[in-house]
Amino acid sequence: MSPGAWSLPIGAALGYSLGVLAIQRALASGVSGARVNLFCNTVMALVFQLFWLVPCRDFTLQGIGWPLLCGGFFFLGQILTFRAIAAGDVSVSTPLLGTKVIFVALFTVLIARTPLPGTWWWACLMVSAGIALISYERDSSGRGVGESVLWSLAAAAVFALTDLLVQLGVPRVGYPRFAPIMFGSMGILSLVHLPRVLRQEEIFRFSPAASRTGGRAESWLLTGALVLAIQALAMYSAIGFYGSATLTNILYGSRCLWTVALSWVLASAMTQGEGKHSHRAMGRRLLGAILLVASMVLVLGHSGR
Repeated sequence: MSPGAWSLPIGAALGYSLGVLAIQRALASGVSGARVNLFCNTVMALVFQLFWLVPCRDFTLQGIGWPLLCGGFFFLGQILTFRAIAAGDVSVSTPLLGTKVIFVALFTVLIARTPLPGTWWWACLMVSAGIALISYERDSSGRGVGESVLWSLAAAAVFALTDLLVQLGVPRVGYPRFAPIMFGSMGILSLVHLPRVLRQEEIFRFSPAASRTGGRAESWLLTGALVLAIQALAMYSAIGFYGSATLTNILYGSRCLWTVALSWVLASAMTQGEGKHSHRAMGRRLLGAILLVASMVLVLGHSGR
């Protein structure tokens, strides 16, 4: 295995965990989810335009529909992801987003007509158990957790379909052109759709504390947007250059552990969200995250035979 094939998705996983913690702080400081979505998507689209500087042989417009379609799905996935973050804390949403690897496997089976190995069914059962551990709230109504579970799983499914389409479409276009077209179209969709949403301010729930935070909310937003853009660059470069959406997502699933561990370590410093959870609850979520990662390792082990 090439060093880039494993280092890029693992590095992206850590970057995602750090970026999403910063974004949640921006949301808690009063920045609306729509504004976060618009800012992050714009930064991400600009970063990926750097690929126009990379030479690409035999590029034609015949396969341009692939990156345009992927850009649309990625935009939808971003909306669902920020909805999940706004609905609950990241120790719930991020591990559930890690189930994307299972959706990638299932979509690959459905599209490629490839039978699903028995070990992958065991992996699906482990994912279900992990979700149950992460979602369980003994001392609350669980309303926020339920919303976070719903939006996180929807985002995972949409991103999984996007990743598979990237794997299938890159050979037809070439990654140095596929990437800027895909994320450029996502940025255009953001600029067209989200300003209207910003005027309405009703698609996301957000804290009314913005007037009391000064410039801290903007600092969290800028930090989170830059880190998420860089991790997306690493993640999709791994798929584009090495051609395996399933393998990349298995390794990228380590963000489950990264996020729960970081949330636990920072719990004493947090004033909202994770700071309210007991060690028992965080331990249960950590166990759920471990089950999710173990299911990914099981799938990887079978794929390596």
